[in-house]
Amino acid sequence: MAELKPIAASNFYFEIDGMTDMQFSKVGGVKFAAKVKGQDKPLMSTKGGKTVRQINSAGFEGLFTMDVTTLMSGDSDSTSAKMYAWFKKCLPAAEKGEGKWLDSKKTGSVTAYDTDGNEVMRWDLKEAWPSAYKVGDLDVNGSDYIEETYTLTCENMNRVK
Repeated sequence: MAELKPIAASNFYFEIDGMTDMQFSKVGGVKFAAKVKGQDKPLMSTKGGKTVRQINSAGFEGLFTMDVTTLMSGDSDSTSAKMYAWFKKCLPAAEKGEGKWLDSKKTGSVTAYDTDGNEVMRWDLKEAWPSAYKVGDLDVNGSDYIEETYTLTCENMNRVK
């Protein structure tokens, strides 16, 4: 049996084109789900009272989404500032954004490394944009740093390694 070599969740890098030297504390919440018809819902009943059930795939629902989290910073060259500027470009003008969503889609990747720093996995993202923004709690009794989380919507995400 081959030796199991788990990958530490803390050894990763997230990059998006045109935005360099970024620092993130978390990448996660990747979601892409199949649409399923039928499930546990009874479809019909046959002679003798037998209930017929069937599950069918109905394609896939929506686009890939994932969350990326960084620490909030007032530094104008920080990851926090770069991500918020990208979010504002994608935000509709009616919401006080720049309304440049179509022109602001980016490609990028999430890379996982082993404990020796060697790349062991990579997911490529295409046509990604920030579709949601969340600021962590401000708490008078808190001792944590303030985090910002962006939900990225990706039209394509593929594990390439």
